[in-house]
Amino acid sequence: MTSRPRIQVAVVMERIAAPNPWEAWRFRVVDVVPDEGIFGSSPRRLVADDKVSRWLFPGFAIELFPDESKGYYLNLTSGRPSWFVSWVIDEAEPSLPTLTGVGVSYVEADRRMASEEHVENVALAPELCEWLQQFTNAHYRPEVRRKVRAQSFLSPEERARQQALGDAAATGDRPARGPAAAADEPDRGAPSGERARNAALRAMFHADPHFRRSDGLDVGVDEVHQIEGSPTGRQRKILQARALGLLDDELLDQEPPPDPPSQPRGGQ
Repeated sequence: MTSRPRIQVAVVMERIAAPNPWEAWRFRVVDVVPDEGIFGSSPRRLVADDKVSRWLFPGFAIELFPDESKGYYLNLTSGRPSWFVSWVIDEAEPSLPTLTGVGVSYVEADRRMASEEHVENVALAPELCEWLQQFTNAHYRPEVRRKVRAQSFLSPEERARQQALGDAAATGDRPARGPAAAADEPDRGAPSGERARNAALRAMFHADPHFRRSDGLDVGVDEVHQIEGSPTGRQRKILQARALGLLDDELLDQEPPPDPPSQPRGGQ
């Protein structure tokens, strides 16, 4: 079994009595010092007067773990590598804090703050920074982040679809199919013979020119410039009506009006 890097430290805290009318006690971390086992195991008072006292809290083991390497990296790159000391106040004895942990992981300190513990930091000595840096270099591997398209460029429907896919991947369930997805597969769940017939009808509809013929109600790109009621426009309508079989028999013999003669420019 491989031994992990480990040191033992003690915490020096300062206690201020009645710092203001709203507080009975205030606590501040002064320093974190090496503990060689000569301080005992119980908190001891170092100095005291009527207002301020200093206390030593011994016996905190600092052990480095590879899965906390990200927290060590964030601490080392913060610009001020620090010790993180956390404590809580016992309502039965509010005059002295109960220390809950001492560490060098930024992530662990964040977890303790989220659990409503008091967390304070003091500077980490240069030789301990080097000790922590060597361990972090050996175990920390930066996360490879995948580029994700900004949500602001997606339509509301696409955002909802991606959210549903993400929720389904997290829970292992298949997302509900929306109306658009159901329209793409209208015969899903039908018998195999009916699905084959529907597939053949769709193929015929898309392939047969008879089904793809314009009904005269839509406007093509080349017709946008034509003015409604002009001879050219009427001629186009007559030709479309002939092709669709919408003209009476007596009108089939009529020829479409000729194109109007071009007018000379400038009134010449």
